[in-house]
Amino acid sequence: MGSSISRDGELRVLGDLCRALVMRGLCVQMRDAVPGLTITRAGGTTADVVGYVVVNRRKGEVSWWRVDNVHPVTDLDGAAERITAFMAESTAPDRQRSRP
Repeated sequence: MGSSISRDGELRVLGDLCRALVMRGLCVQMRDAVPGLTITRAGGTTADVVGYVVVNRRKGEVSWWRVDNVHPVTDLDGAAERITAFMAESTAPDRQRSRP
């Protein structure tokens, strides 16, 4: 289990993670209302959001899309790799062809 981090620490984690995700080719923006990141399809708007990333300050974990997708803030490169893989799998064309 991670350790508690400050609000400033949360913002630094999000900024560093945002850069790591952009370097991996994802379209990422910082959220205004609640600290976090949104991931959109390439060229998309907020209506095209396909992923959310937040920091659990109490546990020192990054979480994306579902509460069971977590990774410690002490390994942001590892978190970026896992988030990138999750986004590739969840937005793959064959996953979107589930209609008859």
